[in-house]
Amino acid sequence: MLERAVVVDVRAPSAIPEWLAARRAIVVWWAGSRAVVFGCAFALHVAHAPHGYFGRPLFRPIFGPLEAWDGVWYRLIALHGYLLVPGRQSDPAFFPLYPLLLKIVGATGLPTAVAGLLLSNVLFLGALLAFDSLSAGLFDRDRARRATLLLAVFPTTYVCSMIYPESLVLLAYALTGLFAIRRRWGACAITAAVAALARPEGVLLALPILGCLLGQWRTLEPEQRSRGVGALFAGPAAAVSFPLYLGWALHDPLAWSKAQTAWGRSFRVDGIFHAFTGITRQLGSQSWPYRDLLACVITLTLLALARRTGVPWTWIALGVATVLVPLGSGSFESDARFALPALPVYWTLAWLCRRRYVFRAVVTVSVVLLATATVTLPLVFP
Repeated sequence: MLERAVVVDVRAPSAIPEWLAARRAIVVWWAGSRAVVFGCAFALHVAHAPHGYFGRPLFRPIFGPLEAWDGVWYRLIALHGYLLVPGRQSDPAFFPLYPLLLKIVGATGLPTAVAGLLLSNVLFLGALLAFDSLSAGLFDRDRARRATLLLAVFPTTYVCSMIYPESLVLLAYALTGLFAIRRRWGACAITAAVAALARPEGVLLALPILGCLLGQWRTLEPEQRSRGVGALFAGPAAAVSFPLYLGWALHDPLAWSKAQTAWGRSFRVDGIFHAFTGITRQLGSQSWPYRDLLACVITLTLLALARRTGVPWTWIALGVATVLVPLGSGSFESDARFALPALPVYWTLAWLCRRRYVFRAVVTVSVVLLATATVTLPLVFP
């Protein structure tokens, strides 16, 4: 069954104050959730504990834990560009758009770390606003707003306050869906390309774009159909441009694949099978796989319920692929973070939280887990 075409009134609000007033709750929840994350990061700075994998230098900046892990690599790319070190962990494993934006913001004179924290948090606010508009185009206003507020406090969104590209990916996913249902195919192509240049999984946005395109096909003019097909292939085309760039800059178009192998994240045909069969051994040697395994199971369960709640099937397919494709590396490592852009999860949660007391309970648990995830940053990577 094809998705129905959604017609959305795109007229601008009568005034900016009215537009902001209608979204005040989103800004408040964004500010509150970020206060939890930054407050916990500051507590780590003061306590200098738990040490985990962090040395003293990472505790010295006020929000040092939010600059750690992959944030170090993104800052190196922004400052120095790419460098492939054969057989060693190196930065061509990271897609280019986020460090490029980091370099642009840093050109204002801000320290790179400050620029990264500012960039990620502002992009997350933009992602929430775009997601709210997309959700309102697919569901009723109350459900759309609940989904947005649940995303604002979702436990893994601590990474949206770190020097990581997840805020950018969320924004690109939401805008791509929004532009698709509004038939703005040129803008849809741009944001799909943005997603694919931020993370390789961005190419999966072709699924919901295809659903919208097929649902609207009979009512589209030939020119609109052509633009829609262009938007469909914009993400894959953008993703292909990265190895082409590496071929020009590093004289090795396979630099990304080689770097991924050194990081232990190379894709295998039987990777998903090995991820599930090897989880018992991983749990016996480390504790972190519990987080990612549990997140994977909960996410897939919510996605299984999504169709019953009216979520378009191509968005569900995107969510499932977003969760399972990273397992192609043979590991659950970081799958909780990779699953963050699975937007149907928040729509399904919003449907389950129709009753106010259920919504409050889920929000309370989410905030506690958000704080816990932040204070345990020294112990386990995102």
